[in-house]
Amino acid sequence: MDKVKMVFFLKPDAVIRRYVGARTLKTLLERVEGIDFLTFIKLNPGREFLANQHYVEHKGKFFFDWLVSFTTISPIYFMMISTTPEKIEEIRRILGPTLVQKAAIEAPGSIRGKYGIYGGVNVAHASDSKESAIRESKIWEDYIKKIYGNKIYQKTPIEVRKEIEGYIEEFIDYPIIDNTRYIELSRELEEDSSKRDMMKEKFIHLISKETSEDFINDQNKPVEKLAEILVRNVLLKK
Repeated sequence: MDKVKMVFFLKPDAVIRRYVGARTLKTLLERVEGIDFLTFIKLNPGREFLANQHYVEHKGKFFFDWLVSFTTISPIYFMMISTTPEKIEEIRRILGPTLVQKAAIEAPGSIRGKYGIYGGVNVAHASDSKESAIRESKIWEDYIKKIYGNKIYQKTPIEVRKEIEGYIEEFIDYPIIDNTRYIELSRELEEDSSKRDMMKEKFIHLISKETSEDFINDQNKPVEKLAEILVRNVLLKK
């Protein structure tokens, strides 16, 4: 079967929550055979690119502005993967349903079922079909070439895999908060929106236990921004 390129990236919640990102990548490496990682790049995608290209299909939906904001609160780790259409489906199954609450019930052993926080704060993005893989790989390839030039694929799949393994080794022993606690707080906020400020502080407290000093001390305040994203996520109205 002919191979296609697909897009996979760790979203800010998985980057900031160090163990979550490491465990997600470890799961991918261990459970999916026959895929080649072509890139492993730390990126700060621009709002214009996300809004007008990557997430353009969601423009006009109630969560669109939130989604774009969420994806820009910290760097992401971007991977271009060479694989077959059937492996795209396998990766999506391992990742789990988009909504965390649904993943927790229908696929509790999936990545999102285990490590997603709530709603769309769901660890990672993966192309969900051959068609979306073709579209997404093309726009991301063009976008990254503007940053890196033709050096986007300067490393071999073996070298890229070693980089991913290095990332896993660096962060796999970080502490983690059971996502059940995030879900409990999110549901409490859902029932009483007047607790917004209090819940934001609780989210900051939890996230700070899972992240590294560089994020805690970052002047752009990614920990606080993620906490605010969690609050907005709960209070989104259709």
